[in-house]
Amino acid sequence: MFFYLSKLLTFLISPTVIIVLLLFAALLARKVQTKRRLLVTSLVLLLIFSNPFIIGRLMRAWELKDTAFTQNGQYDIAIVLSGFMTRDPELHRLTFGDDVDRLTEALSMYRKGQVDKILISGGSGSMVIDTREALLAREFLVKQCHVPDSVILIDTVSRNTYENAVETKKILEQNKISSPVLITSAFHMRRAKGCFDKAGIPADIYSTDPEPAKQGYYPEDLFIPDTRNIRNWERLMREIVGVLMYELKGYS
Repeated sequence: MFFYLSKLLTFLISPTVIIVLLLFAALLARKVQTKRRLLVTSLVLLLIFSNPFIIGRLMRAWELKDTAFTQNGQYDIAIVLSGFMTRDPELHRLTFGDDVDRLTEALSMYRKGQVDKILISGGSGSMVIDTREALLAREFLVKQCHVPDSVILIDTVSRNTYENAVETKKILEQNKISSPVLITSAFHMRRAKGCFDKAGIPADIYSTDPEPAKQGYYPEDLFIPDTRNIRNWERLMREIVGVLMYELKGYS
């Protein structure tokens, strides 16, 4: 039930959904004053959600920095959280999303000898399509990157961050592995670290694809709307609500 509730709440807090609902309400409103207020509110929100400077600063404040030891450390295993790839059913090939750095950074650490093994944690996070992402990631690493199959461990059960931590704990204990490094996107690391700490996994963290440290003060950075920034608002709002809900449930 919690899984489906979280999916519904994530949908309802989407900036796009909020703006569309306001416009729809304005369309149905009978009073001219009410209609005008709803339209102005939706326009103001659109300008805020599409502003690169505002969301850039908020994302930087939300993200967690890497553990100091991560850059040059040696670990038994890299734990990679899913959410970066799928299989195109029409083209019959693997496709990668914005967060694929989670996988490529783990691969780079393995190539450099910083980690001995890679654990891909992630089953199907969809309510409709049962695509076990960990299986796809292993297929890619083995067939395309020539990583030995013995190096890769997978969790195909977990559907969210809490379950990532629970299933990872089982795998680490079964294989008697310690000294892990947790790899996920910077915007997601706060929730992930909370869950892994709660599960009793003392992992160093490595945050991928962080927001740029410095932003310019040019007009395009401060004032010109860009709808691509709505995507980051969706991520941030989802993570904030996720952290709050996980704390209420005792997951982190």
